[in-house]
Amino acid sequence: MTGFGRTERMFASEHEGVIPDILVLGKGLIGRYLPLAITVISEKLFSAFDGSVADGKALAYGHSYTGNALGCAAAKASLELFENERVLEALEPKIRYLSSALAGLKEVPCVSEVRQCGFIAGIETSRAEMAAATCIEARRHGLLTRPIWNVVVLMPPLCITMAQLRKAGEALRTSIIEVWRWTNNSGRKDAEEITA
Repeated sequence: MTGFGRTERMFASEHEGVIPDILVLGKGLIGRYLPLAITVISEKLFSAFDGSVADGKALAYGHSYTGNALGCAAAKASLELFENERVLEALEPKIRYLSSALAGLKEVPCVSEVRQCGFIAGIETSRAEMAAATCIEARRHGLLTRPIWNVVVLMPPLCITMAQLRKAGEALRTSIIEVWRWTNNSGRKDAEEITA
C-alpha cells in the first residue's frame, strides 16, 4: 500500500518539495517479502549521536533483525528492479489510464467523489453499505479491492499490465453501477445475495 512509487514519486515527501529529517523505509524497501527496515536521518540529527558511548553521544541500538543478510539482499534487488526496469517511468501511462477510467465514475449517482494520488484511488460512495457491496460484487468480475467506510479503495500492483488495468477499471465500474441499480430498483441486497 505504501511502497515506493505508489504516489508516482519514489517517496511521498517529494510531492511537498521537502527533505525530511527522518525517513523510515520498510515495506517499500524490500517489497514486503522479509522483515527489514532502515531509518535515514539528516546530518544535523546524526551529529547529536556522532561520538562514543563514553561521551554519552553514541546511539546504542540493535535488535535481532539488524543487518539481516537475506533482507539486505532482497532490499538491494528491489532497488535494482526500480532502477533497471524504470518502474516509475513505466507507471506514468498506467496512472493516466486510471485517471481517465475513474473520471467516468463521477457521473454515477451513488459516487460522491473520486480521489487519486498516483496509483492510489478512493471512490467515495453515498453509503458505507454500497462500498462494501461494490467490493463483494467486484470479486465476481475478478477484481479484489476493499472498502474503508464508504470508500472503495483501489490500489493496483505496480506491475499490473495495461490489459489487466483496463479489466480492473471495467470491473469496478460495472460493480458500482450494478450495486447502485440494486439499491434503487429492488431494495438493498446483502452480501449473500450479491455473491449467490
